[in-house]
Amino acid sequence: MPRSWLVLLVAVVTAGCVLSCRRSQQDTSPRQDYRQENAPRDYLEQAFFELSKNLPPPAGHEAEEKIQRIASDLRKNASQKKLYAAEQTEASKLGYRAFPAIASLLRDPDPWVRASTIAVLSQLDRKRSNPFLVGMLLDEGRIQYSDDDEFIDTTVSHGAASLLACAFDLGLSFDTPLDAIGQPQAEERAKQRWWAYHLPYFDWVDTTSGSECRLNYQALYFHIPADELAEHLKSEPERFKYIPVVWLQPSQYSRLHLNLVFENWGTQMPVPEGPERGTHVFRLIGPNGREIPATPKLNEIVKGAVINPPVYTWNAYSWDIDLGAAYNVSHPGRYRVYYKYLPPNSLQNTIYGQPFELRFWNGREYVNYYDFLVK
Repeated sequence: MPRSWLVLLVAVVTAGCVLSCRRSQQDTSPRQDYRQENAPRDYLEQAFFELSKNLPPPAGHEAEEKIQRIASDLRKNASQKKLYAAEQTEASKLGYRAFPAIASLLRDPDPWVRASTIAVLSQLDRKRSNPFLVGMLLDEGRIQYSDDDEFIDTTVSHGAASLLACAFDLGLSFDTPLDAIGQPQAEERAKQRWWAYHLPYFDWVDTTSGSECRLNYQALYFHIPADELAEHLKSEPERFKYIPVVWLQPSQYSRLHLNLVFENWGTQMPVPEGPERGTHVFRLIGPNGREIPATPKLNEIVKGAVINPPVYTWNAYSWDIDLGAAYNVSHPGRYRVYYKYLPPNSLQNTIYGQPFELRFWNGREYVNYYDFLVK
């Protein structure tokens, strides 16, 4: 084949490939835009999206009349600047069947309607209402009224947060991203992210005071919804024998003072013979991105900590570290500390010999480090 023909053939093939790629991009982009356009854009839309995929059975004529009466009474109270609550027995009987009609009121422009709606949803089905409550945590619609000569000035957001907290048996700590501290709206978004992430990992437990939620840390650690964990525990018992975790709880007084909580959710750790202990490995990265050497004080803190064994079955204990005493943190800026526990040598060839790292919710996700600011 003449060289000129060869060059021409290559040029034609290349041009064809380019056009094909462009057509391919043009063909796929509308579908991508469609998916993005129809994907839920926030947590409230996500709750409605899930509701649309799992609609309850038809309510029936009698139940439908009760649902419409609740909606009508709710709107009537709102028009008079009054909050509304359904009769609890009736609400419990209606349950999830009333969700499509009642939840739609969360999109009403009147904050009084929205404030009463979140309360009614919680009455209908506390568990299924939680995703909607999470979606309302940024609703700053204001509610003002007098109650027994006391002036109440609140928001829909505060109402949703209170209803969520009432269902959960734990002192919640919502860590705000370091770059968002002091920004009220960003702090509220951090709370919303925490709830949205953790809701699948809560167990509902019947107590003398009613049903309440408890965070199932096994489910959380393995990313298994809490209501599916029992089946996994039964079918994969070996997987859950050893689940050591160290959590970090920042002090409410200073982000430099840390509380490391050691916890084991599996079988009991064997106690090593003699005075043998594991190794605690700290790394602190300074504002300039370089590692900062520890002061002798860190060794004193570690030696004074009784971590032998590091964790106990169904139990947890903690020890403190003052980063200001353990490191030179005199320069202003952002610092990042990493922590890892290395079990004793005698356990290295057993299931208990695996090292494990710090886990910390930083306001957006779980990470293996902790950031703090020095001003």
